[in-house]
Amino acid sequence: MIELGKITSKGQITIPKEIRDTLGVSSGDKILFEKRNGDIVIKKAQKNDVVSVLEQTQPLGKKAKKILKGIRGEWD
Repeated sequence: MIELGKITSKGQITIPKEIRDTLGVSSGDKILFEKRNGDIVIKKAQKNDVVSVLEQTQPLGKKAKKILKGIRGEWD
């Protein structure tokens, strides 16, 4: 499957409907971008995915701690 998206001047992108359906994502869902062998893989984020990304930022700065705390509360 190959789909084309367009990036806005603010760096936002619309994910084509067929891709959103395949990923099982809808408005408000979080997605994870993973760099793998020079490619970017997009998948639906699970709570542990998002938390693990932030926890890999060592040492956690004040901003990262605030984001992590917000995510934990948001996903509960």
